Amino acid sequence: MLVKSLLELGAREQAALQKVEKLLAGMESRFAECFVEAQRLGELDAELDPLRLARRLQAEVMGLRAFAQRDVDSAAVRALAEDMAFSIEGLRNDKSVG
Repeated sequence: MLVKSLLELGAREQAALQKVEKLLAGMESRFAECFVEAQRLGELDAELDPLRLARRLQAEVMGLRAFAQRDVDSAAVRALAEDMAFSIEGLRNDKSVG
């Protein structure tokens, strides 16, 4: 719902747009906190940038949400979501990402 609101709200709905931006920023912040915690636990390479990873994850989730609106089989959407999860899982050993 946030993605759709972000894309559809115009300048006239500035208050609503600001609320959407705030909620998305909060989500990004929470993702970053999770990545920082994963680094603290040694589950994620400490050289990776948690904020950049958070933004990447949020962009992937937003893109997946938009993609799911297409006339695409739900299995295809699920498969893409799994690919995204595996990508994050792969960050444990891949210093080139982030």
